[in-house]
Amino acid sequence: MGFESRDYARTDDRSYASPASRWTVVGWLIAVNVAVYIVQCVWTQPVRDLDFPGADRLEMFVPRYSVLDRWFSLDPAKILQGQLWRLTTYDFLHARENIYHILFNMMVLFYAGRKLLDRYTEREFLWLYLVSGLVSGVAYVGWQLAFREMVPAIGASGAVAAIMVVYAFHWPWDRWVIFFVLPVPAIWVAVGAAIFDLYPMLLKLGGSPVASGVAHVAHIGGMAFGYLYASNAWSLSPWFNWVTTLNPFRRRPRLRVLRDETPERPRGNDRYERQLREQMDAILEKISTQGQASLSADEQSLLNEASRYFRNRG
Repeated sequence: MGFESRDYARTDDRSYASPASRWTVVGWLIAVNVAVYIVQCVWTQPVRDLDFPGADRLEMFVPRYSVLDRWFSLDPAKILQGQLWRLTTYDFLHARENIYHILFNMMVLFYAGRKLLDRYTEREFLWLYLVSGLVSGVAYVGWQLAFREMVPAIGASGAVAAIMVVYAFHWPWDRWVIFFVLPVPAIWVAVGAAIFDLYPMLLKLGGSPVASGVAHVAHIGGMAFGYLYASNAWSLSPWFNWVTTLNPFRRRPRLRVLRDETPERPRGNDRYERQLREQMDAILEKISTQGQASLSADEQSLLNEASRYFRNRG
């Protein structure tokens, strides 16, 4: 088998296996969100069993409460007590009483996520989703504390808003069909969403009561992070490489990694080929963690040279 045909020798920024042959990270994120939503719907308890003031009055409107919501929602009061996992677990919960909440989020995640995988690795996209949700959660908790409120929140909307903005940054004039009828450029979809979320926040700052039931500040937090991420060409994967060391079953490189980036060019073909393979392994390792956009001009040139060499050699 030729070197250029091996799965780790791919020179694009997509995952190692073709999305047509297996699920991508976008599919897995949607599957996890849907599975959690199903559990939310079926695993409930009576509201009267909850230990907070006013539970008896709440029972008149919402007779049962999701157990997952109780333990994993973005509850500022619980977070202040040390339950920090809520800053990311809320990102996989959705409102049981409103199926459009999860439907809208998953549709945007599916549509925008598929194309973003043309630009980012699956690992990078996963970290984008998780970190965006974390930033959105921190923004929401900070807003609640500023107004001395402790209203819990759930939903992937903050992370999805970040992904939407990253999409709009790279492909601003791609048309999104709103309500399956109205084609609108992605940049104007993002701007419209930002205005929709900023308006009630401004009313709140002005002292007007706002009871929309929507965590607008979480959306804005996600959008702001998405813009900073795309405009500054950040790469999150290198910051979380330590996570992969926790997995004892992770695949090891099949070629030895050579860390010397400027070795002397050998004279013999066998030696040159061996050294070229070692150089390529280091470059492909960098692509898998940081994406192809992180390559220098010399590394990109070497990548093209190696591809031509092994393709011509057969």
